[in-house]
Amino acid sequence: MRIGLRVEDGACQGVMMAGQTKVAEVSTRDAASLSDAAEQTLNALSTTMGANVGEIIVDVGRVLSSRPLSNVAVIRISPRPPADVFHTSKLPRIVEGIATRIMHVRGGHDIRAHELAKLDLATFERNVASLVQGHRNVAITALGANSTDEHEARIADAILAHDSDVRISISHDFFANAFRDRDFTTTLNSALMETGEYLAVCLEQLGHRYFPGAKVSFVKNDGGRASISHLAVRPVHALHPEPASQLVGLALLSGQADGEIIVGSEHSVRAGTTRDGLPTSTSLLRNVYEASLATNAAAIEKYTAYHPVQPLTPTTVVDLRLDRDGPLPFGLEPSFSTQDDAALIGCATAPWTAWIDRLENVASKEDLQRVQRIAEEDAKSIVVQSGGSPVLTRVMEANSYALPYGNPGIVRVRVQAADNSEPGITALPADCQQRVKA
Repeated sequence: MRIGLRVEDGACQGVMMAGQTKVAEVSTRDAASLSDAAEQTLNALSTTMGANVGEIIVDVGRVLSSRPLSNVAVIRISPRPPADVFHTSKLPRIVEGIATRIMHVRGGHDIRAHELAKLDLATFERNVASLVQGHRNVAITALGANSTDEHEARIADAILAHDSDVRISISHDFFANAFRDRDFTTTLNSALMETGEYLAVCLEQLGHRYFPGAKVSFVKNDGGRASISHLAVRPVHALHPEPASQLVGLALLSGQADGEIIVGSEHSVRAGTTRDGLPTSTSLLRNVYEASLATNAAAIEKYTAYHPVQPLTPTTVVDLRLDRDGPLPFGLEPSFSTQDDAALIGCATAPWTAWIDRLENVASKEDLQRVQRIAEEDAKSIVVQSGGSPVLTRVMEANSYALPYGNPGIVRVRVQAADNSEPGITALPADCQQRVKA
């Protein structure tokens, strides 16, 4: 059995699932703290066949979005600083106030991983003490980080040699073609690491206290999950997971694992697509004209009168409104309606997922097939190492893109793998069985 938790400061909702069967649901409000709320919820769930729980999946998105961001020292590696203010990388409003120290270091690579400028490590080492003074969180962004992390890694090593307690985030971990998108994502990730570290330790300890044999993980914004230890390192992937989890839950509720899901609520109508119960994803979360967040998140769009009709794609329309006296907008006819917390159910049933997103040099069709095959094996290996089934882990998406602007032979390889095994089904007494349906 699995438990899905959604934690907030002073509140926690939990659901226990056996396969596609909801066994129990608990909600805790007005607790003294986040840890108290989570503890009360887990304690209540442990009285319902708790010994059979093998996995706990936690949604921490609301906590990460509401807690204050930590101050960050930002290091930007490039051959030279911007020539004028117009070309300076301007951070979005959400993080512009927390980048309290910004330093430029000479270095960087081109898209083929050729060094554009020798890394000025000596000068950096002379100034490292003043840079990290008063900062536990450091973000390092390098020109050419998509192709190699060499200069970022050497700067990180110099910082850790000075102070091993510093939390470091590097832009090589986040794929985006634009420097400013990687800069923003790395800075925000660094600012979230303190909260991510606290949540990882707290939730793992609480989970093991009430369910000693359970593996603890967190749900990501692609609808899948990752080991709880990764939350301390890359918390940015745990931001805004509910839209993706909701699609996972609705795909389960509808019994339609493949197709388009249109979701109507009191405030909006949105649409997304699922394949084998997982949302299709986009590699950037865009924010109008500001920098985008480089994270593989569920591709969900606002439904409009001009929404394209896909006659060969099964479509499910879900009415989540509490007040259903009036019709849905745009003349939509609901396939079903529900008041179940689909996002929490999706959290509890989320599969292990992993992404490989990188640049490769190819000279032929055979080269391209080789690098894509390696990327697929790497993605599946990460899922299996996390806890996925070696037999049932499969590739969900595998794409390669030629890069524009005169870079022949350079391709971007993007692969997602997921554990497609059915969530653990345990035989239940008849009076406990409640099929999760609207």
